[in-house]
Order: sequence, then C-alpha cells, then structure tokens
Amino acid sequence: MATPVTIAVVGAGMRGQTYAACAAATGKASVVAVAEPRSAARDSLAAAHAIPDDAVFDDWRVLVEGPRIADVAVIATQDADHVEPAVALARQGYHLLLEKPMATSEADCERIVDAAEEAGVLLAVCHVLRYTPYSRRLKALVDGGRIGDVVSVEHLEPVGWWHQAHSYVRGNWRREDTSTFMLMAKSCHDLDWLTHLIGRPVERVSSFGGLYEFRAERRPEGAADRCLDCAVEASCPYSAPRIYLPLLEEPDRVWPLSVVTAERSEEGVLAALREGRTGGVCTRVTTTWWITRW
Repeated sequence: MATPVTIAVVGAGMRGQTYAACAAATGKASVVAVAEPRSAARDSLAAAHAIPDDAVFDDWRVLVEGPRIADVAVIATQDADHVEPAVALARQGYHLLLEKPMATSEADCERIVDAAEEAGVLLAVCHVLRYTPYSRRLKALVDGGRIGDVVSVEHLEPVGWWHQAHSYVRGNWRREDTSTFMLMAKSCHDLDWLTHLIGRPVERVSSFGGLYEFRAERRPEGAADRCLDCAVEASCPYSAPRIYLPLLEEPDRVWPLSVVTAERSEEGVLAALREGRTGGVCTRVTTTWWITRW
C-alpha cells in the first residue's frame, strides 16, 4: 500500500478545512500540520486531524523556519496573502495546492510560478470546475465538434443576491484595495473554465459593470449602521438576521453561517451580528458582468 501523502494547511478557514477533510477522506493523505493566526480555526483543524502541538503554528513564517514536515502545502489564506507563503514553501520543497486566485497581480502570479519551477515542485490551483462531470461532458462535445465552430462566448455569473451581500459587501472581498476586483475574486473560476472548455487562447475580453445599489446615497430613510438597530430592517431584503438566523434550522449546512460565527445558537448569531462585520449596513459593492470572445 502506498504511503499517504502528508499535508500542511496554511490558512484554516472554510477552504482550508474543506480541502483537509476531502484529502483525508480519500485515505491517501494525512494532514500533519496547520498554520493559522486565528486560534479557534487553528484549534478546530488541529483537533479534527489529531495534529500534534509541535506542528500547530500561529503563523506560516514559523512553519518555514523549521525543516520541511509535509509533502504538500495547501495555501488557503486570503487572496492578497498567497504569494509570500507560496514562494517560501516552494523554496523549501513543498508541492503546492493553491486556492484561487493564485494572487492579485500578474507579477505575483509569475513569482509563484518561478519559485515552483526553480524548486522543481508541483503547483496546482484549485480551479475545481474543470473536473465536474458536466464540464467533462461539455468539453468532449466541444472538442468533438458536436456544436460546430465556437466563434464567441457570452457568459453570465449569476451571483445570488444574498451571496453578493455576504461575500462582496460585508465579507472578506468587500474592498478591492484589501482583496481584489470582483471579476478576479468571484469569477476566475469561470474564466479558467471557459479557457479550458474552448481550448484556444483568448483574443479579446470585454467586462462591464459598476457601483449602484450598495452606496451610501442609496441607504433608505431611517437606516442605521447595524441591522439590529435599523428601523427598516424588517422590510430590507439584505437583513442580516433574515439571512443568517434561519440557517440555525439547517444543522448540516455549514456555510455561510460558519463565516459569521462558530456559535450555532440564536444568542451567538445575534452577538456576532451586533459586534462583527456581517451585521453592518451595505455601503459598497462592485457588480461586474463580462463578455469573452475567442
């Protein structure tokens, strides 16, 4: 029997925990280390995989100070924080599984690729849409000429209204200057999928959009800084209590409530909405549509 692949997880948020669980469930991999600054997330992943204390780190820099302790590093930090651990871990000999997007600039993407090539390690980006059954079937139809010549593609990413509010107004991707722009943050999956599906270099990409709904001047009369204090919360479609409290009745559904709080109780959710970012009034969002032509 082959020796299991060993994995160090850098970033123990939802993506890091999911990749760790999926890898371990195959029986072909073992999670042996974690680096994460948030104690609750770090301890949760460490407990789930029985990681010893000496392989639990509060910073990826501490991980790379010692000898290599795993075959693979899964990098699931925030978008703007991919490049430094990716380069350092590649140089130390870790193969890399990198959450999308690779980085927030072309130059940083090139830094990661250069580091992986120089170290002779494998580099994979988590563009999972390529591997779904429908993608494989559609790819076979396109390659086989069943739909004729592909001249252009018009593609829409239908981001749900609640997902828009959760991730791109209140969440980690609410500001371009601290994460990345909407097309990269949400739709690099789509662009990778389209490129893979068509199988030819892109000649021209057109993307259009703008700010509209989530602006300070669009706030309704009587709106407060927090949903729990807001006079119009009961009629607001973006009410945080309306979005998150019903999820308590779905114990098997982890996301998106897990991003708000680890407490699965009404008191815990309300406390998070009063004190955390997800309880704030929506004030800024960029909504983007695009047309891609080959």
